[in-house]
Amino acid sequence: MPAVVIGGGLTGIDTATEVQAYYIAQVEKTLARYESLSAVHGEAHVRHGLDTASLVILDEFLAHGRSVRNERQRRGARTKPQLHRTAAEVGGVTIAYRRRMRDSPAYIGNHEEVIKAFEEGIYYAEGLEPKAARLDPFGHIDAMLFVKQVPNDDGKWIATGDDVSLAARTVLVATGARPNVAYEFEHRGHFKKESTHYQSHREIERELRAVAVANHCKEPDVGVFTSYDSMQKR
Repeated sequence: MPAVVIGGGLTGIDTATEVQAYYIAQVEKTLARYESLSAVHGEAHVRHGLDTASLVILDEFLAHGRSVRNERQRRGARTKPQLHRTAAEVGGVTIAYRRRMRDSPAYIGNHEEVIKAFEEGIYYAEGLEPKAARLDPFGHIDAMLFVKQVPNDDGKWIATGDDVSLAARTVLVATGARPNVAYEFEHRGHFKKESTHYQSHREIERELRAVAVANHCKEPDVGVFTSYDSMQKR
């Protein structure tokens, strides 16, 4: 599971708690579905056609799903299961912030929400500036590398020269309510912009086509892609 959320705002706190809750639900549903299909068609049939990378992910989901199930059964009907402990055992969720937690917008704006996130078992890593993503043999994210930073005597944050690696099967960048289009300013020509955000696109007949911004994310013609289209990567 291990997940890393980059950002020090309340969006980062929300993202961390939600991804943990969703992951627990995801592995439970995957296990239930797998067992149901295997009972009808046989386990070999369910696994047939999946490539090696998919089988590795599936087996990890199944193992984590069993851990969640065991925790629920161990606690019984009268005691609330400690699912945040189960999540921690399979990697947990870490918020990585480039400064101290007490300097973060989340702590300044609503420190109670930070406390509640800790009660849910969320980890917090301070003074980490993102450096690079490390991939596994299948080309999937395996870890995030950070440059460790500390404040000097003048209060300015400087790099220590040490790198910190956090295991990460999922990396989420919590950028808040405003669209973050900084990448296009730093690397011109990668994305088409419209006003202050990236132009929305839909995949129609295997081609990306620009569409107007939808009023709601569940509208049938919502554009979920940017204009980026390289080697079948969206």
